[in-house]
Amino acid sequence: MTWNITDAETLENAIFRLKLEIARRIGVQKGMVVVDVGCGQGGFTAAVAKTVGKGGKVLAVDISTEYLDEFTRRLDKYHVKERVAFSQADSADLRTVIPDEAADIVVSYRLLEELKRPQDISKIAKEMARIVKKRGRVCITELSTKAENKAEEAYIRLHKESGDSIFEPEEIAEAMKVVELKNVTVNKVRTSIWFSPDLARQDLSFAQVWFDADVEKTLGSSIGKFGMKYPALFSISGTRR
Repeated sequence: MTWNITDAETLENAIFRLKLEIARRIGVQKGMVVVDVGCGQGGFTAAVAKTVGKGGKVLAVDISTEYLDEFTRRLDKYHVKERVAFSQADSADLRTVIPDEAADIVVSYRLLEELKRPQDISKIAKEMARIVKKRGRVCITELSTKAENKAEEAYIRLHKESGDSIFEPEEIAEAMKVVELKNVTVNKVRTSIWFSPDLARQDLSFAQVWFDADVEKTLGSSIGKFGMKYPALFSISGTRR
């Protein structure tokens, strides 16, 4: 178990290893063409690009260019820039940037929690199913909202209190089934990434943590005692027939 991580670089590297593990678990392989929907700062994009290797390709899509500099820095850090292309587009409507059946696998990592319109989940699932090849896979990975200890509870509360969209895995699985993806399965990935109390009080955007004074008031004593722990995630996968 990775206990008491005390600096941001070690934390970022631990989260990257977690993303590499998830990419492999969900079926990303060397030589594949992958679309990463809602790529944000590029941590999962880089992990996917590392996994597909030099013969593969990743198209990363995000509605915003706000994190594009950070996205590019992360690709450079992991030496995968040459196999990644970025397009700006709404994940609920990708027709202007991605044709039908363009990818071997279509993925997203913690995209749904960022939705301003939670009802768009059905449109996103439809688009992901459209752009994957026949017999290809669609996989959506989201944060579990069921804390297993006080340190995970602190991390989850940060996101709930900031107004993030919270979906249960059954809701995501149902959205996949509605767009006729088959063999839909839910797999849980437990983590061992524990932030020290001092590190947990920092703004850590790569870990999707933004700490401020209001958070200190509600979570300060808990974080001071337990730190924070990156909670488990669940990956929901389905296959296009």
